[in-house]
Amino acid sequence: MKHYVRAYWVGFLAAASVIAGATRAEACGGFFCSQVQPVNQAAERIIFADNGDGTQTAVIEIMYQGPSQHFSWVLPISSVPMGSQIKVASDIAFQRLQAATNPQYTLTTSVEGTCKPEPTPQYTGAGGSSSGVLEASTGGTGGGAAGGGVTVEASGVVGSFDWTVISLDTSVTDPASAAVKWLGDNGFDVPAGAPDLLGPYLADGLYLLALKLTKGSDTGSIRPIVLTYAGTQASIPIKLTAVSANDNMGVMTWLLGDSRAVPQNYLSLELNEARIDWFNASLNYNDVVTAAADDAGGQGFVTELAGPTDPLANVVWGPSDDATWNAVKSRTYSSFDDVLQTTQEVYGSYDGYWDAVQAVVTLPDGVTFADFKQCTSCYSGQIQVPPAQLMDQLQTLVIDPIRDVQTLVSSHPHVTRLYTTMSADEMTLDPLFTFNPDLPDESNVHTATRVIECNPDIYQSDAPWRIELPQGGVVRGTPSTTGSWPTALSNQPPNRVITRQSDSGDGKTIEDNTDAINAALDAYNASLPPTPASSAGGSGGNGGTTGAGTGGVATSGGNSSAGTSGTGAAGGVSGSSGSAATAGSTSNGGASGSTPAGQSEPSGHESGGGCALAQSGPEEPWAALFGLVLFGFWRRRKG
Repeated sequence: MKHYVRAYWVGFLAAASVIAGATRAEACGGFFCSQVQPVNQAAERIIFADNGDGTQTAVIEIMYQGPSQHFSWVLPISSVPMGSQIKVASDIAFQRLQAATNPQYTLTTSVEGTCKPEPTPQYTGAGGSSSGVLEASTGGTGGGAAGGGVTVEASGVVGSFDWTVISLDTSVTDPASAAVKWLGDNGFDVPAGAPDLLGPYLADGLYLLALKLTKGSDTGSIRPIVLTYAGTQASIPIKLTAVSANDNMGVMTWLLGDSRAVPQNYLSLELNEARIDWFNASLNYNDVVTAAADDAGGQGFVTELAGPTDPLANVVWGPSDDATWNAVKSRTYSSFDDVLQTTQEVYGSYDGYWDAVQAVVTLPDGVTFADFKQCTSCYSGQIQVPPAQLMDQLQTLVIDPIRDVQTLVSSHPHVTRLYTTMSADEMTLDPLFTFNPDLPDESNVHTATRVIECNPDIYQSDAPWRIELPQGGVVRGTPSTTGSWPTALSNQPPNRVITRQSDSGDGKTIEDNTDAINAALDAYNASLPPTPASSAGGSGGNGGTTGAGTGGVATSGGNSSAGTSGTGAAGGVSGSSGSAATAGSTSNGGASGSTPAGQSEPSGHESGGGCALAQSGPEEPWAALFGLVLFGFWRRRKG
């Protein structure tokens, strides 16, 4: 018979509560760090890729606030990584991928009928905002007994991380305590409760991968990690996160494979788009997602995008990036000062840049690298390094980590982006994901139309309007309410449809609120003042969800431009290489805007409608993300 063995990777990356002056290790939540300088893991995004050969690749981003002289990242894993199975990635890759796949809510405007000419030309509508949301590994050494029942299976350096994989002898009576002792003895900061957390995974015979910063590196060197491991199914550890999770913690993941991915043991949520503020979706998108997740008992994901990866071909790294890098490499430099100034202008904000510089410079006696980094011009003429040496390090530590993520995305035909928010009391089940080839694609582009209902007796600025939602249904408004989404609609169900999905079929409908939503829209529309009648003929009145309105010929309104920079791409994905969001911004969300009737935004204009992201900052739901990042998989073995 066949057995299915479930195993996990757990990364001790628990989100810290933002507590001023906290000194206890527990404040770090499980992110092993200095007790006197606790860190706050501010955000995390994960890419899972099913490689189709019995392995998974996970790209894990960690962002945190606050310094730490010592921290450790410990993950129980199923296999020992060798060579390129462990390497670093770049935050730039996450920024660009998120910007290109963010949900976009676009409100176009058209005019129905003919209004009385305005005494002074004017346009209604407001433009949307355009804010951003939105290395090669050294070869590992072989294993060897480390004493105390611990065996070092492999070790090496990747980026600015020292990494070690250990295993525990089966004869050890308390393997978790033995592992924690070894970690502490070898410079890894571990909290007091670590044995209880590690014990179940060591009992399953898993290895421990431990990472720490190399000597001389600061916390600015912490960057995403890429791991390839044996397994075929992804999972995120939520139960272990609850101890330190903030309310409404954001969880975002991309799943790469042959078809659309779905949550297998969580619910799939289709948002009620009448709850979205179509005038400015960045104001309430996360609130709607949170309400939808709460409506599902805290265990549901919104599918923000599902489609082919072709439109993402040059999003993370493209020809323009190659051209820039080739120009930097091939330029003739007059001095190392010239090299440093040029490369810093182009790549100074990228992960790995200062690690590359530190790898090649020899500083004057008594000068620390921190001193040099703070004022490079202070040491002008005192350092001479052949440009080729720095270029080699930039290739390894800066360029290749971005290219690797692009290669990973492009090597899989389909991408799915899932998003939710969760609070501690909802984290009772670890979400598991699978692929379902029977489900259709899901666009991240949502477009509604605002129709201004004109008649010859009123100015266009005084005309009522209706917004026709893409899901069906109509929201009516008056000139005085233009730009303000009706607060009464916040009482509607946040989910239009909730389903339970699996690896085949259309799924099982758990809840369908379509009729209730339409009835609520009808009731709201009926509560508004009647549409002004025209002396030339009766108006259509306040219609229901079918949107009856004033007669006349509609004229095409202007389409809002995408909020992320770069041209739009097929499949509902926008953005191109270089369209990175603001560094460090990881909030999810969608924004929108309307365009004046009959006008189109200029090509490439970013302040038109349809911006794709929420505001960033410490108060966003992403402000304190994952604890124990866990990647689960199912391994099939014959009994």
